[in-house]
Parts: sequence; C-alpha cells; structure tokens
Amino acid sequence: MNALNILPAFDTSNLQKSSRVMHLEQELTTLGFDQALKAFDLVLTEMSAEKGFKRHDGFHYYYHLVDVAQILLNFGIKDQDIITAALLHDFIEDVDWGTFEYVKDQFNIRVANIVLKLTKKKDVDYKTDLGEMDRYLSGIADMYECALIKTADRIHNFSSMRNSSRVHRAKQVKETRDFYIPFFKACRNQYVRYSNFFFFARTTIEPILLEIEKGIALEIEVERLKSELAACQEGGKNHES
Repeated sequence: MNALNILPAFDTSNLQKSSRVMHLEQELTTLGFDQALKAFDLVLTEMSAEKGFKRHDGFHYYYHLVDVAQILLNFGIKDQDIITAALLHDFIEDVDWGTFEYVKDQFNIRVANIVLKLTKKKDVDYKTDLGEMDRYLSGIADMYECALIKTADRIHNFSSMRNSSRVHRAKQVKETRDFYIPFFKACRNQYVRYSNFFFFARTTIEPILLEIEKGIALEIEVERLKSELAACQEGGKNHES
C-alpha cells in the first residue's frame, strides 16, 4: 500500500517538546523553512520512543535528528534542502515505509538524492565489510551536502556516547580512526568553503575519542583486577577447606 495515500498530515503542536526541540522549531520558523518544518513534524511523529525509535540512552531517536540539524545551523549552514535532509537522513534507512519516492514527492528531488546517498544498504554489514564502508563514505564525499550532514551526524554521535555500551564505544572509536578522521581531512581539502566545519569536527571528536579509549582501557583493567581478586578469594576458601 502506498504510504502517500494513507498517512495523515503530521501535526506536532500537541506534543510535549524539550527545549532543544522547541528551539529548532522556532529557528526553522524564523528562517521561513517550511519544508524543513514539514520534515521536523514527520520525524517527531514517526521516529519517537513511543514508536520504538530510541537511542542508546532510551530517549526519542528524533533528538539525534534535531541535534544534527541544529549543529549545521549553528555553523551557518542555512540551505533549507540540507537542513531538511539532515532531519530525514535516517528516514529511508530506518522507517519501514520510508522510501526515496516518498521523500521526493513530499519534499523535492535534491532532498531525496541527499537522503538516499546517506542511506546504508540493508543487506551489508558495514562493521565487517570495510571495502563497502569505504565506498559508502567515498560516495558521500562526492556531494558536499552529504558530507556536511554525515560530519554533523558523527559529531553528535560522539558527543552522546557516554551511556552506551563498551562494545558500541569501541566500535565507534575504531570506525572513526580508520574512516572518519581521513574523511574529515579529505572533505576539508575538497570543500574549501566549508573547511572550518570539517576541521572543527576533527578537533572536537579527537579529544572525546582519546577519552573513550582511556575509559575502555580503565574498565578492562578494573575487570581484570576484580577477576584476580575473585580468584584469590576462591583459592583462599579452597585452602581453608
């Protein structure tokens, strides 16, 4: 069934919104970004915790989308199509009925092309298929709009990882060292007009990356010491018996 024919107009006026969500809504309204506001309403309705869309901290997934868009606006990116695509950058990938055609029909072809380029293939494990991951980022780097959104996405992911699992943090650290740091450098050289943003991404993420690595190493050492202590205690009990 075609989602275009069954979905009602999205109205978020009655939702209880956090201050950062309201701030973005106000900024989009002030800028007259009607298409971005439409995307804003769509993701708040469809990518909420109530519909199963949660981040690792348990909050609404749309907080991530709002924050990615806000990062771009804060850095002076006032292209409505880019901000709209930033709000929708996970829509095709994560929403069951989300399609390229829907985004094109509801917004425009440029927004749809940006979102599609950012969308990972469902049948590829990017964690293990490093060649596919490299191709994915290379394709994104070919479009400055996509490069800006992906960079803002990585900035936000790193700023919100404190409550995530060690496995997730370790994966993000390795992926960022292997792929994203070089990606930022390449984009900085390719898109001189936005070079400050890509430089900002690297200088913002690298200290967090180092902090995460130290934290993981400390967690592993604590677990090792606990294991040794438990073994000693068990050995003491056996000796007494």
